[in-house]
Amino acid sequence: MKIIVILFPTNKWGTKTEYTNLRKFLLRDGYLRIAPEVFMRITPTKRASEKHYRRLEEVAPKTGIVRVLRITEKQYESIYLLSGEIDYQEKTVGKNCHILL
Repeated sequence: MKIIVILFPTNKWGTKTEYTNLRKFLLRDGYLRIAPEVFMRITPTKRASEKHYRRLEEVAPKTGIVRVLRITEKQYESIYLLSGEIDYQEKTVGKNCHILL
């Protein structure tokens, strides 16, 4: 399973520090940054992903929007690359796997 977190910060006062803290939490918790406001984490089971849902609820900012999406490996395989190049990790390991740090 893969958990994808999409952030939509607002311009309200105090939001910048809340989202900075959320981004730092995501990186410390093992999420990979795959776009400027999109983070991804690999979890072994659905139950493990529910644990991460609860942890995200605790640190989510009160303003703006934080969307969380859970997809399977099979669904992630169907992503189609329209432009750009395959990143180093996909070249090294393959399209279906990611290196866990």
